[in-house]
Amino acid sequence: MTTETLFQSIQNSSIAVALGQAHLIFGIFAQLFHIAGLVLVLTSILLVNLRLLGVGLTHFSTPQLANYTKPFVVTGLAFLVLSGIFMLVPSAALYEPNPAFWFKMKLFVVALIIQYSLYRKVAATENPRPWLAILTASISLLLWFGVGLAGRAIGFVAA
Repeated sequence: MTTETLFQSIQNSSIAVALGQAHLIFGIFAQLFHIAGLVLVLTSILLVNLRLLGVGLTHFSTPQLANYTKPFVVTGLAFLVLSGIFMLVPSAALYEPNPAFWFKMKLFVVALIIQYSLYRKVAATENPRPWLAILTASISLLLWFGVGLAGRAIGFVAA
């Protein structure tokens, strides 16, 4: 089964048809929750990364700040995934050929892997090596802001 066939099947499912026929307000709320999720994730990660770079919030240790922002990151990721599904399902066949969509998904997967491996380990360390803190923060910021920018590009890139 090709991805084109899979995405067409998703779009033709009864759930997708019901979502597609739902009142416009549901689509608006899905987009609002998607943006809210992105804001929660990006601001929380930005705060910890700025601390890793030694630029801000120096009165908190990095592990403290990572613990404070963790619920916001988890909530934001939940918003992103759930609202993303609600936006994707009724229009899956339109997303499948879009290179910006696939680029966003790849960045998202890599960002999650880094977030829950390298980033988690470095942010939990009281005094990480400066080069490792800078490298981790830079990679994390590039990936997460790249996810946001690639998501925005979906509407502007034609298949």
